[in-house]
This record gives sequence, C-alpha cells and structure tokens, in this order.
Amino acid sequence: MQKRKNKGRLGDEASQRQLRVSELIKRNISKILIDSNFYDHNKINYSASVSEVRCSADLKIASVYVLPFNHIDPQELTSFLNKNKSAIRHALGKELSLKYLPDLRFKEDMLFKQIEKTNQIFRALEKE
Repeated sequence: MQKRKNKGRLGDEASQRQLRVSELIKRNISKILIDSNFYDHNKINYSASVSEVRCSADLKIASVYVLPFNHIDPQELTSFLNKNKSAIRHALGKELSLKYLPDLRFKEDMLFKQIEKTNQIFRALEKE
C-alpha cells in the first residue's frame, strides 16, 4: 500500500506527527482565543480565527495563520498576538502534554486575499 502524501503550504511533505501536533495546537489555540478575551491597553478586543497551523520538521516552531473576527487590521492582530504569545503559549502548555512546546509565530492568513485576486483575474478575462 502506498503512503499518502500530505503537501504542506510550501509544497514540502508533512509527517503524520507534524499533522497531528498541528491539529492539536490549532484546536487548543482556537479555544484559548475564544475563551479568554485578549484586550490591549486601548480596550480593543482581539478575537481571531485560527485557519491553519504548520509545524516545523523538528516540532520546535509552529506557524499559526490567523484571521480577525472583528474589523481589525490583520497586521495589527498578528503583531498583538506575537507580543502576547508567551501568555498564549503558557495557556497552551496547560492543555497539551508534549515533550517540547513549539515556539508560536502568528502570521496573517493570505488565502482569502489570494482567492479574491484570482476571482478578479477571472472577471477581467470574462470581460475581454
């Protein structure tokens, strides 16, 4: 039986362990972001949806791709989450029992922007 290939965001293959850990981190970070309200000093609520988590091959780094719930600038959201990643990582450590808890790196999910650009290209081709 041939092994199923799982393509990562950059085209590299992800192991089953990476996929399992990524899914665990995704579920738990989503729960953490929903359960505990994150506010900055201006009382702005930073609610986010976790769309994807990609772990490095050694499971030491986890890239967390987020989308904002509210009308917040995605760049502002990712910088706020990166500033508060130690608190999120601490809460994540209480939920997971991993030998090493990966370092979290929050990034803006560009998928919807890419889809919109593709749709614009198709619309422009239809007009021609």
